[in-house]
Amino acid sequence: MTRYLPTEEQRWTSIDVRGIPMQACRLWEGDHNVESGLYRLPAGLTIPSHHHPCWCQVFVVQGTMDVQAEGEQPHTITAGGFYFVEPGDTHRETALEDSLLLVICEEDRPQFRR
Repeated sequence: MTRYLPTEEQRWTSIDVRGIPMQACRLWEGDHNVESGLYRLPAGLTIPSHHHPCWCQVFVVQGTMDVQAEGEQPHTITAGGFYFVEPGDTHRETALEDSLLLVICEEDRPQFRR
């Protein structure tokens, strides 16, 4: 069954991501082992070094992000750009300006699977 989430039905909430408060709008959780959401990061916000147990892809809808994988030089990703993080890759992310991200990850929480 096709599902729809028009803009007026999207719900933004305050969340804590690795100790950092930000705004998120969950778009999809559970089905097909995928979760997705929109995240608002204000300029200067840094998500400290971390890794994910599963793959994670990030599309920068608005703004500019600085992304640095462990052992690599930082990469600047501007609106329209994308990055993909392999499972276990340690990385740090910093919003260089107010940014809006679309994040799609493999779902690793069985309670959300149907």
